Amino acid sequence: MDQVVFQHLQNHIEATMTMGENCALKIADAAEKITQALLAGHTIYSCGLGEKAPLSQLFVHYLTAGFEIERPGFPAIDLPSLINANNSTDYLSNALHIHGENSDVLVVFSSQDNNNILVNTINTAIEKGLMVIHIATTKESLLTTSLGPNDIEINCGESIQKSSAAMNFLIIQCLCTLIDSKIFGEN
Repeated sequence: MDQVVFQHLQNHIEATMTMGENCALKIADAAEKITQALLAGHTIYSCGLGEKAPLSQLFVHYLTAGFEIERPGFPAIDLPSLINANNSTDYLSNALHIHGENSDVLVVFSSQDNNNILVNTINTAIEKGLMVIHIATTKESLLTTSLGPNDIEINCGESIQKSSAAMNFLIIQCLCTLIDSKIFGEN
């Protein structure tokens, strides 16, 4: 039993190192873009469906309540929490169409399903002039091709798919640490 736990932790460490090697620059770039938007008075919208929904909620919680330092909250909204889900593939994009403004940021957490709800939401964001940051663990052709030229995709790679939730959690922590550091000067 101890060996199973050790192997699991070893796999997690290796996945973390792989993510760091593959994603550090894009995480830093995304944090810079979010910071610029916040300093300019814009709102950060976030969404994720299924197993990624709690990651979106956590990201918004960290932005609004603070992560490692006590600070005022930033304007951030988890889109699925804003409205009641229905059977339409446009319910998130409709909410973003109503609330989103040019130069706001949309952060999308996705998992290997090329979900039409997320594709529609990304398309609405681009039409309205929002920047999109797509956090994925696999190549999702529909979502990736929906991104605009100034958008960012942080893709952890398929080799760490078993640890995708943990890797997304680390990305959230890195983003929030960098954002707080850039705005408040904390290390």
